[in-house]
Amino acid sequence: MTESIADWVRISPADWYAKSVPVQPGDLRRFAPMGRGRIGPLPADPEEFGLAPGNPDLFSLTAHHSHPLLNAPITEPTGGTLYLDGEPQADDLAAALRLLGVPADASDYAAFLSHAKKPAEERYLTQLRIVRRVALAALYDALSEPELRTFPRQSLTVGALIAKFIETEQQSWGTGLSPKLSERFGNSGQRFQATLAFGLMIENAFYGVYRLWSRAWLL
Repeated sequence: MTESIADWVRISPADWYAKSVPVQPGDLRRFAPMGRGRIGPLPADPEEFGLAPGNPDLFSLTAHHSHPLLNAPITEPTGGTLYLDGEPQADDLAAALRLLGVPADASDYAAFLSHAKKPAEERYLTQLRIVRRVALAALYDALSEPELRTFPRQSLTVGALIAKFIETEQQSWGTGLSPKLSERFGNSGQRFQATLAFGLMIENAFYGVYRLWSRAWLL
């Protein structure tokens, strides 16, 4: 039986329970801004996060840019988007997460999942957003200070979840040339072949918002 990532971690609803928030953390049509600014409350020391020092404009929230030079996070050394083939080796994946500054051992996050209805147009198959609890409070105003401190841990760490997501998508679509994936793209005349690939984006490195998606590589 093909596994789902929902078999391994709690998937939060797209609408954050009953709370009205400026932007829903489960709205995957939008990307979290970069930077250290904040919208919601943040206690002085949940994990030694404090007020951003220095120029408030420098540390404000900034949108992602299409220009690769301008899109580098100005307040963080790492970030960006990485595109992977469909069979990354475990040690290579772990090394990539370290280089990107992803805290692979963290388990204080909410997970949001979306499946494409038209993958050829939407350019993904399944996407997963990982939002750490500090981001839920500071970027989305979705947690109060008491809720932040009592936020339940997930059974998988961030690194294990990313690896498990890749594994479940491999189970679903296969590795190598995938007739199932080719058919999903409406390739009835066998005009092309398709194989699985992935994308990984650091939406906000400071607070911890990450997006992982499966996609098709057309040959």
